[in-house]
Amino acid sequence: MSTTSPSTLRWFSALTGLTSLAIFVQAVTAGEFVSQKHRGGWIDAHDVVADVVAVLALALMIFTIVTLRKTSRALLIGTVVLFVLVALQTLIGHQISDNHQDWLIGVHVPLAFIIFGIAVWLPINAAMMRRAAKAA
Repeated sequence: MSTTSPSTLRWFSALTGLTSLAIFVQAVTAGEFVSQKHRGGWIDAHDVVADVVAVLALALMIFTIVTLRKTSRALLIGTVVLFVLVALQTLIGHQISDNHQDWLIGVHVPLAFIIFGIAVWLPINAAMMRRAAKAA
């Protein structure tokens, strides 16, 4: 297994942090429109943040494939799974809001929890990787 440069780990940590923060904001915007009368603005914000999350998850996945594929299979798989789930989540969200497929909410919400879990797991593993690199 090859080593990863401190610069690469910093960039990975930064991208992971931004992606996780955007996912957290996504959860907050979702909570703001649940069971509210005037929720149109929050739904629009949720939609915009979904696009930001998708772009960040794509950037994180590409960065990981290019820079960490040889050093951390777990992070590679985690970022690929995150992007695939975010893309699926975005598609489902558009089906709910654009095509009134409200039955998909039962898939959308649990999938959000899985994505949130990955968004917590990735930064923890990034931090552990940085600590291990400093100790080596």
